[in-house]
Amino acid sequence: MTETAPLISVIVPTYDDGPRLALCLDLLLAQSILSDAEIIVVDNASTQDMTALKSRYPMIRWLYEATPGSYAARNTGIAAARGRILAFTDSDCLPDADWLKEGVAPLLGDNPPSFVGGAIDLVTTRPTGLSAAELFDLASGFPQHRFVEQVHFAMTANMLTTADTMRAVGPFATTMKSGGDREWGNRAWAKAGPGRYVGSARVGHPTRSSPSDVLKRVRRVAGGERDRKPGWTDCLSFCARQLVPPRRAFLDIAALDSATAPPVAKASAMLFAYRTRLALARYRLALQFGGESTRS
Repeated sequence: MTETAPLISVIVPTYDDGPRLALCLDLLLAQSILSDAEIIVVDNASTQDMTALKSRYPMIRWLYEATPGSYAARNTGIAAARGRILAFTDSDCLPDADWLKEGVAPLLGDNPPSFVGGAIDLVTTRPTGLSAAELFDLASGFPQHRFVEQVHFAMTANMLTTADTMRAVGPFATTMKSGGDREWGNRAWAKAGPGRYVGSARVGHPTRSSPSDVLKRVRRVAGGERDRKPGWTDCLSFCARQLVPPRRAFLDIAALDSATAPPVAKASAMLFAYRTRLALARYRLALQFGGESTRS
């Protein structure tokens, strides 16, 4: 990587995710425009010993952030970044070799967007025999195109912007354990103009294969919703919406290839999807009676 100021700063927050972080770093180091980039890993107070990883990857800039939450870690990376472009991904992601090349291009062209949201492809543990939780995650996935075009944000598993835009919009909200990418994206859209979906800028993301993995995400989402809208009226309205069967999830599960998801497996995944919505309502209501949102 270049010794002068790089064009791109890749920022990767991590927490107790050593093996997957190593795989992510291997793929980042194989980027087609690596010479234009620096890679910053922000350890968000992991309980795992990171010494071996730091020794294995001395070319990486290693930072530390004690405040819990990936958005606090990303802000630490932003403050230290030297690049004109800020590229965000997560330690469990699998960037394609041309991820940076494809994601950066619109930001350097005419009429650049305020941010770029790239595709997030789900990667399953095996081709068949998937659990109900994994089928649900595979079907629900990360609809980044819809998030960018309709909800006006990009998930930070695959999001790029300029350092100038970040300064103009401001950093991520560190009070949120989940949903901070949506809050930042909405701010960017309002202050700096529309974002853009770029399907050729791709990263992979492993599906969550067990109910406990899915419920960790549900707890984060519930916490993010409470952080974003803490009042009782918003809480009850949110919980009431979760009681309605998830039509979109049902349709997405039904559309899965039959070789991957036979009819009985699809039915199990649909039941799991509805149970997940009920769990989301339960967690959100519990937070209203006390407690703090968590990262897991």
